[in-house]
Amino acid sequence: MVLTIWISLVDYLNSAPLGWSFLHGPLKGEYEVVLSSPARCAEQLAAGEADIGLIPSIEYQRIPELQIIPGIAVAAVNKVRSVLMVRPRNKREIRSLALDTSSRTSVALIRLLLEFRLGLKPVLVPHPPDLTAMLRACDAALLIGDAALKLSPEEYGILDLAEEWIAWQKCPFVFAFWACRPGLDQPVELARAFREAKAWGLGARESIVDHHCRSLGLPAPFLRDYLHFNIDYDLGAKHLEGLKKFYRLAFEAGLIPEIKPLRFLPLEIEVESPVR
Repeated sequence: MVLTIWISLVDYLNSAPLGWSFLHGPLKGEYEVVLSSPARCAEQLAAGEADIGLIPSIEYQRIPELQIIPGIAVAAVNKVRSVLMVRPRNKREIRSLALDTSSRTSVALIRLLLEFRLGLKPVLVPHPPDLTAMLRACDAALLIGDAALKLSPEEYGILDLAEEWIAWQKCPFVFAFWACRPGLDQPVELARAFREAKAWGLGARESIVDHHCRSLGLPAPFLRDYLHFNIDYDLGAKHLEGLKKFYRLAFEAGLIPEIKPLRFLPLEIEVESPVR
């Protein structure tokens, strides 16, 4: 009997290249895919409702016994354009901040930036991601994902959180990665399948842009630039350096109880035959 593997996939444009193969490509039907918010992905993985999730990176330190699929992330090496602190242009003092309840990592990141980088201590108010209501309740708002992409920089004062992190720490910021519950069968084959899905999805970015420019009502060149230049899908040495800095600061700020070492699924190693 073959057991079905359940995947929780973030339902944002920035995650689409990592999930497109499971939804529309060669891996369609091989896994059960549930579309979720970042926070819900973490909840599903923690509760055992999913076997693999594209989880907020901070949640790796909160959910026990996870393993990371290597080489894949939703990250930024410059401004990200979809993780923003937003305020009205006429609002100078930030005494209260509405936090997007669909977010986990970005909530942690903005708390670190406020405390250690900006020297601000606003009252933090969890709020559903409705910018009008958020700014009616608070001086500023944290907004993430597709809703943030639709904002006009001319209408609001905007702080791009990834851009601010990189200026501060001089390394990429990792927002999310694939993580697995323990005990899944054939981990080497699983890691290979997800890396192949990433490669296929990156090759399908033009199809993803075509689909989302209709669903989001945003111009194709804007979305194309976003997927090619604002979102980085690697998890290399510099990304891991940034991730470890993030965890250290989060621990110092009391946002996580400990700093667990990063544990990865094993990768297939190709060994060349010796020349005779």
